[in-house]
Amino acid sequence: MGIVRALVNNQSLLLVDEPTAAFDRRRHEVVRVLADRAHDSNVAVVMVTRDRDFRKHCDRIYAMADGRLTEAVLAH
Repeated sequence: MGIVRALVNNQSLLLVDEPTAAFDRRRHEVVRVLADRAHDSNVAVVMVTRDRDFRKHCDRIYAMADGRLTEAVLAH
């Protein structure tokens, strides 16, 4: 419900932490909606997730290891 609320409020920045944790089969649809919103409405979406399947929806990917944040190479 939090994702819907954030999308309806027309925010310019969405910070989402594991947005698909409560979904099983529809998790890819949730990420697709976030990606579409980012591209169609000029909204910045910052998503924290351990699910590597969502990389194809990202413009940039950052990884954190040993307290350091680094930009990962995006391979589509």
